[in-house]
Amino acid sequence: MLPPGRGTDDDAEPVTDATGDAAMSPLDDLMIRAAHRVDLDGLGELAGSQDRAEVRLQAAGRGEEAMLVAVAADRVVGVVSVRWRDGCDTPNPWLYGLAVVAPARRRGVGRALVAASEAAGAARGADAMSLDVDVDDEAAVSFYQRLGYVIVRPHQHRWRAVDPRTGAVTGEGTAPTWIMRRHLPVA
Repeated sequence: MLPPGRGTDDDAEPVTDATGDAAMSPLDDLMIRAAHRVDLDGLGELAGSQDRAEVRLQAAGRGEEAMLVAVAADRVVGVVSVRWRDGCDTPNPWLYGLAVVAPARRRGVGRALVAASEAAGAARGADAMSLDVDVDDEAAVSFYQRLGYVIVRPHQHRWRAVDPRTGAVTGEGTAPTWIMRRHLPVA
């Protein structure tokens, strides 16, 4: 499930620094790589909270999922995670948490993160990738449809917030979503 207003390359804005001058063009030196602990400062806002970023990074460290970041001009400009098991559409890997900083949207960062996620899934033998999108997030649905994902069914997404230090559940709930799936090309 994607936080509202995240996960698409919509809402293009010029990329500028604090002075308003052009600061970077994410495609010039965009690199997709595994997230590391040193990335945490840049991941809190993208992941929705510092705790959520920490939980996702811990899961990646245990091999339960992959957490990928897009880096441009030495800054984290996007993130996505892929859960290998127990996703929303088993047995397919579950792509989730795609977010791109506003100034880098509509520059291919989201597409590059999805492509890298799909490549990671294919490398693990997956023949399809799945995700879920809030039913009222038309921009995200459209974004994923342009990438070849199709809506396969409605879903009631259950979420849980966990304190990464104690493991205590700090919140939980549900949200209506669409399950979307894309069959991966056979190599």
